[in-house]
Order: sequence, then structure tokens, then C-alpha cells
Amino acid sequence: MSKWKLSWGLSFILSMSLITCKKKESLFDKLDVKKAGIDFTNSITPTKDFNIIDYPYFYNGGGVSIGDINNDNLPDIFFSSNQTKNKLYLNKGNLKFEDITDQAGVAGENSWDTGSVMADVNGDGFLDIYVCAVVGLKNLRGHNELFINNGNNTFTEKSEEYGLDFEAFGSSAAFLDYDLDGDLDIYLLNHAIHTPESFGHSNLRNNRTYETGGKLLHNDGNKFVDVSEKANIYGGINGYGLGVGVSDINLDGYPDIYVGNDFHEDDYLYINKGDGTFSEQAKTSFTLTSKFSMGNDIADINHDGYPDIISLDMLPRDEQTLKRSVDEENIGILKMRTEQYGYNYQFPRNALQINLGDGKFEETALMSNVSATDWSWSAIFSDFDQDGNQDLFVSNGILKRPNDLDYIKYVSSEQVVNVIGTTKLADEKALSLMPEGKAQNNIFKGSGDYLFEDKSLVWLPYEETCSTAAASGDLDNDGDLDLVVNNVDAAPIIYVNNLNKEFAHLKIKLRMNMANHFGIGTKIYAYTGGIIQFKELYTARGFQASSEPFVHFGFGKKSEVDSLRIVWPNGRSRMILNLKTNQTIELVYSDSLDYVYKFPVKKKNRLFTKIDPTEIGLDFKHEEDRYTDFDRVRLLPFQQSDRGPATTIGDINNDGLSDIYFGGSKHIPGTFYVQSTSLYQKTNIGSILKDSLKEDIDAVIADFNKDGKSDMFIATGGADFYNQSKPLLDSYYQATTSDFSMTEIDSYFENASCVKSFDYDYDGDLDIFVGNQSVSKNFGQIPKSYLLKNQEGNLIPTNESVFEELGMVTDAIWNDYNNDGAMDLIVVGEWMEPKFLRNDKGKFVHDEGLIHNLGGLWQSISPFDLDGDGIDEFVVGNWGLNSKYVASMDQPLRMYYNDFDNNGEKETIVSIAKNGKYYPLDGFDLLASQIPDLRKRYNTYRDFAGLPIEEVFTSTQLKSAILFEVHELGTGYLKNENGKYKFYRLPLKLQVAPIMAQIAYDFDRDGVEELLLGGNYFGLQPFHGRLGSFGGSILKRNGQVINGWDAGLDFINSSVRQMNVINLKEDKFLLVTINNGKAQLYKIQ
Repeated sequence: MSKWKLSWGLSFILSMSLITCKKKESLFDKLDVKKAGIDFTNSITPTKDFNIIDYPYFYNGGGVSIGDINNDNLPDIFFSSNQTKNKLYLNKGNLKFEDITDQAGVAGENSWDTGSVMADVNGDGFLDIYVCAVVGLKNLRGHNELFINNGNNTFTEKSEEYGLDFEAFGSSAAFLDYDLDGDLDIYLLNHAIHTPESFGHSNLRNNRTYETGGKLLHNDGNKFVDVSEKANIYGGINGYGLGVGVSDINLDGYPDIYVGNDFHEDDYLYINKGDGTFSEQAKTSFTLTSKFSMGNDIADINHDGYPDIISLDMLPRDEQTLKRSVDEENIGILKMRTEQYGYNYQFPRNALQINLGDGKFEETALMSNVSATDWSWSAIFSDFDQDGNQDLFVSNGILKRPNDLDYIKYVSSEQVVNVIGTTKLADEKALSLMPEGKAQNNIFKGSGDYLFEDKSLVWLPYEETCSTAAASGDLDNDGDLDLVVNNVDAAPIIYVNNLNKEFAHLKIKLRMNMANHFGIGTKIYAYTGGIIQFKELYTARGFQASSEPFVHFGFGKKSEVDSLRIVWPNGRSRMILNLKTNQTIELVYSDSLDYVYKFPVKKKNRLFTKIDPTEIGLDFKHEEDRYTDFDRVRLLPFQQSDRGPATTIGDINNDGLSDIYFGGSKHIPGTFYVQSTSLYQKTNIGSILKDSLKEDIDAVIADFNKDGKSDMFIATGGADFYNQSKPLLDSYYQATTSDFSMTEIDSYFENASCVKSFDYDYDGDLDIFVGNQSVSKNFGQIPKSYLLKNQEGNLIPTNESVFEELGMVTDAIWNDYNNDGAMDLIVVGEWMEPKFLRNDKGKFVHDEGLIHNLGGLWQSISPFDLDGDGIDEFVVGNWGLNSKYVASMDQPLRMYYNDFDNNGEKETIVSIAKNGKYYPLDGFDLLASQIPDLRKRYNTYRDFAGLPIEEVFTSTQLKSAILFEVHELGTGYLKNENGKYKFYRLPLKLQVAPIMAQIAYDFDRDGVEELLLGGNYFGLQPFHGRLGSFGGSILKRNGQVINGWDAGLDFINSSVRQMNVINLKEDKFLLVTINNGKAQLYKIQ
């Protein structure tokens, strides 16, 4: 037998075994829609006069709605179409459907329909159908159509009568009772198109335009009235609305609205004020949002009773598509867009917003494994496997990818810009350069916490499609949730859930017998085994679609629900106890319900009260200078110039009271605040503050020469000055009779990170360890940290090589980790392992072998006795798990350091592993901006895309490079086990962002110290986004974690660098120093 045949045979057997395994676990079967009686296809026919070049939403597809239009307890399906006629299919049972479109009169008369929604518009108990249309663009005719259900399988188009016959650029609509008057109002979602007027300052959203602006339509009985302006709903020409979701986000009883906008316009979070108006709060609520926002959905994914939000974008996962697609703007454009044009931070990936309550969210899509699902349209949260946790379905694909870099390069060239759209040949060439974008639909299994597991190739059949609108419903009435997906240029997909009661469910239908017949806006809380599930009934979900109007719960193997709390839209409530699962129940509203539900308020353990620092005389605001590292070192993984400011507490004026020093930035001097009896006063100590060229990263105030007066040591960084520039030298200020004299520590021109003082040689005076993090303009070179020995008040470098070879140090602690009576030193840093330096009679030795393969991007360290056994563990703050950096023991994050362009200066190339191969993390344009030779080797983005790093660079280049590896990105602690230190990760809520600062203190005054962690970091290329969602956490000795936001801290969107406890009169305060922001002050309760 030939080797080829043997290889083929083994491959076939392996493939069949994998298919068999997948089939056993498959959750959904694909229905043969043609045999089921569905012959609809949303066929798209581009022409030379109308295609994706003319209309960016040419391939967005039609809509889909599921609902029982004839009240026979069988959900029916309506498809809206772009260029062909709409279709309505009556469910005949047993997954058979009948086309009643012509009989029903719902085919529609529009040139181009988009989203569709079912709702009982007139309150007669029958579902009506509202269809949005694009009108006026390229001679597209028609208007939004409202098909009123006549109750006999026929409909009458009455959009004009109801005031809903809009001739605009419609996307979709959502029904809600925003004013709680008992009937259904509408949020109408429209989208903009590119014009010269649609680009500009964010305040364009304030100038209402008919075609593009979103509209809030109040139900006045038999007519809908536009109240958008009065209600503070934006309607600008830059409103590229593609997604809309409704939920009572803040649990005040009133429905709120989330709008996803494509392109440069921000997403909107409209919080209902309860007086007929809304307040848009996205910028203050979110760290970031998706940029090219598509569909969205809202549900409580972590069982805390608060609705969370996902907004979809179009970030691919596979390297070939990723490297051919438009990546993020450069940092200069990002700053211009946010600082000058007033937009929020947006990044091209899915965004998962976890609701913390009180108007704040933490964004976790990267950590949650749902950030990249390709060209995504519809998101649906539901418990598809009925284990009690919310899962996530995402529809994907586009027929042509207009974000392909080769296509954009072609149409952006000057000769093409002048003729595109007017010359057929240019248009045809442009269209030919757009690659196909069909993709597999995704489904993720929820964990009940932050994490989702990708089950796409297990739960769904494998098929690359262009799937857009999607809706959920129970098509076969077996209790589990099925999915209907409207495809572009292909038959729709119906995914039939084959769970078949393996896990328990509860299906709840609601009836109000009034204008809001189906109880839209009702909330239901299910309690089982101490776990809460919270659901709301809103049918407009995902993208251009509406789902069947019922509430569905999964309960795993449980046969009974402990209790069910139903809260009707008007707040009236009832409780049902000990309810059997695996049934469908119908709950009917009654006016006799006199109990008005008070919505639960998340328990807050308020340990801190935020106060205005100026109340005690502190008005410090740190300002970074305008220098940006990436302008000089383009391939830098993250900035080095933004690591301050220093903050130190000490008695600088020798009056017995502790004062505060905040470090400055380049050309911005530091600031002293001297304590008096009741407050702090800003004080000028000219001999120290006159040196404004240096950037102060860390400092210490102490009496180093034992003359009874405080001296000061300031470590310098900033990464702007380089080589042997004097502003990089650290400064030692010794107190004189009336002032301070300054000496500089020669020979150390690195960027400092930390200053740690201790009398390591036990001679009665303080010595200093200075940790250095990087070398300016040469990231990757190991900076020389150093130890200063105090000799009669003079600080003298010991010149021990062990310090000069430590690595890129970020923090250090003095600690007798081996209990030999001599204080040792433990250091952490980036691209290195934690290192233990044993104090051997005043000499330091690297204690190797205590840790194995624990390279990290470590930011901070503190000793803390987590288990109360009297032995310190070491809590080590790391980069976190919520970034594009990915690392594991088997597949570490890698950084190569070498002169790749042979210009005499070395660069760093960061690479990550995917499917067993390593790829450069940066895209082609960024790599080629530093290494121009790449442009000679790769003429197109297609040539470069998908190449592993060993094909981009030669084996000689990679082998001669210094290789740095990171095996662990999670924050955790080191525990001594039999003489070795083992690393344990802390809970996921501590992995949201880098942990930059730690402080131990008895904050709750129970006699036992807690450890407060702060962080967040923003010095990244826009490709990475912003790591700003960590609100701080308090770690207690028993392992309990208290959320900082719940404790009264406000760290979200702030980069915490220093935390200190200060005493003033009888009060104790937590002082928090923020990089490039105002200092925060909290009174400790």
C-alpha cells in the first residue's frame, strides 16, 4: 500500500471518528427547510448602479420574526427581504410550515426591506408585523409597513393610519412601554450612509435629520407620535444605528434603551428618567464600546440580577482574514477622535459589558472568550442547553468583505478615487478585490460567570454562510429553544434544538388583557438552590429581528423551582412557590395584585466614602507630557513613558506631621503638600521642585544621614530622554540647615520603576534598592537595577551584578522569605519571573529553583497572609486575562529582540500562538513601518496574511534574537509548599486589567488586615483597546473578594498607580494617585 493511501486512510478514519464524537454532543440539528415547506431565499442581485460600493449595508440582509400570529399555540415565521418579497409561514405542527404570504397580504411593496418585528400594536391579542425599509437611496421606493392582524390569517397594511409610514433609512424597531402607561411605544432605529456631512465632531448627533436619526414614537392610542427631541433621543446624520436592545438596565422599573452605532459614532445608552425623557450615559458608564457595532442583546449572564450587554463587531479570529482586514487606527487618530472630536473610546471587537450597578460596567469580552466572532450580526443570549446559565448565539458572514486592506488600498489610490462609481471598469476591479466573507455561525456555552466556551463546531452543524438576522422560539413546542436565521443569497437556516428534556425547563407565557397584551417588559426572577436567574420579556433582540414572546428558563436536573417572582411592567408583583419544571405555564395579570415590587438593590459593603480632596487642601492632578513612545519605537508592546507619578508620605519639614509629595512629569514639577493641624497646604520647596525636566516615578522621604532631618530620594524615568541624558539620573536630596543639596547617582540612565528602602545590612541606617524597568529607545535591553548602601548618609552603589541582571523590574519588597533573620528582596517585572534574592550576610544571591516557568508581565507584589497561618503568601499583580495577550505553560507569549531591519537599532516582535503556530501580533502596516524591507517582500496584504512568524522572518533572525517568554498573565499569589513557591490564580474578577498597585490595611477595622488592589492601564496601541474596567478589589484573609465598586471605590477608567493611607486629625483616608488624572480621596469608614 502506498504511503499516500495509508495517510489518506488514517485521515479518513480520524475525520469520521471526530464527526461521530461531534454528532453525539450536537445540540442543534439543521432542518431541511425545503421539505419543511419553506422556500424563501433573500436573493441579492448587485448591479453596476447599485452595489456595496454605493451602499455600505448592501449585504446586511433582511429580517426575521417568530410569533404565533393565529393563536393556535404554534409559533409562525416571517421573513423580510431586501430585493424579493417578504414571506409568512404558518406553523402546521411537527416542524411543517405553510406559505400563506399571498393570503395574508404581507409580501410588501417596498424596494428594499430590512428588519421586521412582531408585536400586538393595537392590543387586540393578535401579533401584528412591522417592517422597516430603506427609502430614497438610489431610487429605492416605499415606506415602513405595518401589517395589522385581522385575526383570520390575513393582515391589512395600516402604517399611514398609525403614523408609522416612515420613508427613511430604516434598520429595525423595538417595542417597549417606556412611560409605563400600559401601551406599547416604539424605538425606531435608522442608519446613516457615508456623506461628507456624516463625518465630523460628535455634536453632529444633536442636529436632527429625518432619514438617519433614531426616533422615539409615543403611542397615543391609535397613532404614534415622534417625541424624540422632547425625550432627548439623538437623531443626527452620524447615527449609523444597526442594533437596538431594551432592558431596565438600572432596575428602577423603567425600560432603558441601548443603541449600537456603526463606524465612528458612539453607541448610546439611554437611561429612562421616568418623566418621559432619557439621559444618554454611555461615556460615563463604559470603559469602551465596540466600534463597528452591529446587533446586540441584553441579559443577566452572571446571576446577580443585573442585565449585562453584548454588542457585536467584525473581528476575525483566523490569522489570514485578520491580517487582511482593517485593524485599529493609530494612536494619534484615536487621541484626535476622543480628545478633539468628543467621541468615546471604541475598538473593533465585540464588547461584553458586565453590569456592576449604579451606572457602571466592566468590559470583559476578551477574558470571556467572545471578543472575536468574525463579521457578526445577531447576538442572542438564551439557555440553549438548559443548564441554568445563559449561552450565546452569534450569526456570521458577509458575501463581500469591504474592509479588506487590498481593496481599500486600491479604492484609496488617487487615480481610482476620481473615477470610482462613475467608471464600470473601476467598479468591477474594486468588487473583484473584495474577498468572500462567509463564516461559521458561533455558539458559546455560558458558565454563569464571566467565561464562555466555544461550542460552535460541536453544537452546530459546520457550514460557512452569510447569516444575519436571527430569532429564537420553540418551533416544535418541546420546551427548548430553536433558532431561525435569515441568510443572504441562500435559504434560511432553522436550527432545531434536540435536547429533548434531558435538562429541565420552564416556559412562561404572559397575558395582560390590555393594550400590552403579551406583557412586554415583564421581569421574572427564578430562585433555585440559592441561585437567581433574572429574565425580562423584550422580543426585539439581536439584529433586525424579534423572537417569540415568552420567557424561558433552564434548570439542569432540578424538578422544582423554589420560587418564581413575577413583576409586571407596572410594578405589580406575585410570587409562586415550589413550581414544577418541564412545563409551559400561562400567567395572567390581575388588577387585584396590590403588591408593588421594590427592585432589589445590590448589597453594598461601603468601606469608603469618596470625598473631594480639596476639602483637605489636596488639589493634585497628574498630567502626562505629550510624548508618545510609539512615535519613536513603533513596535513597543506598551508605553514606558507613563509609569508615574511618584507619591510618597513623609515629614519633609520636620514638624512631626506627615506630608505628601506627588511627582511631576517632563517640564511639570512635582508638588509638596505640607500638613497642618486641619488640612494640607501646597508648599514650594524650590531646591527640589526646580528640576522640572525629570519625570518622577517613585520616591522616598526619610532621614538617611541620621541628622534628625528628612532627606529625599527620587527615581526618574519617562522614556523620553535616552542614552546618557542627565535627566535620566536619579536624585538624592540631603537636608541642610535651611534647604536641600542634590547629588545624582552616576552611571544609571535607565527608566526607574520603584524605590524600596530598608536597612539590609543592619548598621542602623536606611539603604535603598532602585528597580529599573527599561532602557529608553531600546526596549528589550535589560536595564540595570541597583542597590545603594548608606555610608554615613552617602548613598553608594554596591555594583553587584545580581541587581544589574534582574530584568525589567516593576516592583519589589523587602521580606525575610526564608526566615533566617535577614531581610531578603523579592522583585517582579515584565517579561520575567519573580526573583528571590537571598540576603547572605549583606551580599545578595539569586535563589534559583524556587519558581519554575512563571514568566509574566508582573506589575506589583505584596506580602499577605491569605490563609491566616502566620506565613506570608506573596500576592503578585499581573497583566490580567482581559487583553489580546495570551499565554500558557505550553504556548507562552513570546517577544523576540533583535535588529530585524539591520539599521543598528534593535526592535521587539511580539508573537502569540494559535493552533500550535506562532504569528506576529502586530499587523503588516505596523511591522513594515519599522521594518521597511517587508514591503519589498510582500506586495499585497494577502501575501502576508496568515504567515507564521518563521515565514515572515528568517531562521537566522529568529535564532539570533533574544527570546522573552510569558507563561502566566493571571494575577495570583505565590505559596511556599515544601520549599518551592507554587502559583495560584485569584478569581476572575481580579483578572480584568493589570494590577498596578497594592496596599495592606485593616479597612473594615475588624483587627485583621485586608489587601486592596488597584490598577488599569491605557498606554497601548489602539489595537489592544483600553484596559480600564477594574474597579478595584479588596482581598480578605479568608479568600473573600469584595468588589471595589461595591465598597465605594471609583477606580474604573482610572489608572491607579499609588495607594496610601493618610491620617488627618482623627480621620483616616485612602489617598489614590491616578496617572494622568486627579488624585482621589476616600474616607475610611
